[in-house]
Amino acid sequence: MEPRTTVMQHPAPLSHEDDAWLGAGLARAGAALDSTAPILRHLVLQEERAVFGDTVIAHVRGMIDDVARQLAVAQAQAGGAGEGVEPDIDEVAGFASLLSANGAFLAAVHGQALEWQLACRLEQDHGVDMVVAPLVEAAIAAQDGDRSAAAMAALVAQARFCQAQRRMQLPLGELPQDLLRIALVTLHARAQDDAEAQSRAIIAERSLRLRFDAERGRLALLRRLVDTLPDLALALDPLHAGPALFLTALARAMGAPREDAALLTAPSHLARLALVLRAAGLDGDAVRGHVAVFHPEALVPAGVDALSPQDAAERLAHARLGG
Repeated sequence: MEPRTTVMQHPAPLSHEDDAWLGAGLARAGAALDSTAPILRHLVLQEERAVFGDTVIAHVRGMIDDVARQLAVAQAQAGGAGEGVEPDIDEVAGFASLLSANGAFLAAVHGQALEWQLACRLEQDHGVDMVVAPLVEAAIAAQDGDRSAAAMAALVAQARFCQAQRRMQLPLGELPQDLLRIALVTLHARAQDDAEAQSRAIIAERSLRLRFDAERGRLALLRRLVDTLPDLALALDPLHAGPALFLTALARAMGAPREDAALLTAPSHLARLALVLRAAGLDGDAVRGHVAVFHPEALVPAGVDALSPQDAAERLAHARLGG
């Protein structure tokens, strides 16, 4: 069944209790956002990996190490090494340290790790295939040729993502443009004042750029598929859309980076998730149903129905400004 997007014609005033629930929830979400980056940086930079009991942190570190390894290989090949060269361990560690210290890169990789965790949860708890979700399957079979082609390309990219996540890898070719730029800056930063290393970094960057095509990356293909849908609400149903399209649509609805959308499935962001869905035009029943996918015990107050989408958007904007 497709998500409903009806809006109440004459909403009742928001009760004091419901207003307090939303206010407290947004405050918790704001505090969680403020603390995420420093805590994540501290955990990832720890030398003793045995303390990483959380699988998300393990995936973050694994992906950063994989990007660092690819940079070290590119640098070695720029110096004349062969195709199957084993990168220098110290070089890999140096690149990993620089990448981990970059807040934007760390947040984006963390978002991908959260997405993988979400994909596993949806598959295990609700039987949602992490590659061929119902919406993707329907889009492939659509009469609209653009939508069908976009869905098939997104499916192939999502299959690559799942395979890479099982190995805790992050291919450079899958990085969006801004993250590739950070990786290349890191390549040069590692060279520092060494003229020979700087020369290799220039050659390595040129080689990596020649192989990079931002439009063929998974995130670009998912955005393209969302653009072909007749209604964004179709992709805001996590059980219908699957994890990849859901997070892509959620980021679009928020007007925020995808890693911020991934954070919304955490318990501390429950109220924020409800408001984003309401601001996107979903009615109260749809909001409660979608939130329950991630938080089955949570009670989203009926007063959410009293908010118009514009009211919900204003509350989110007010919370972002610290009000």
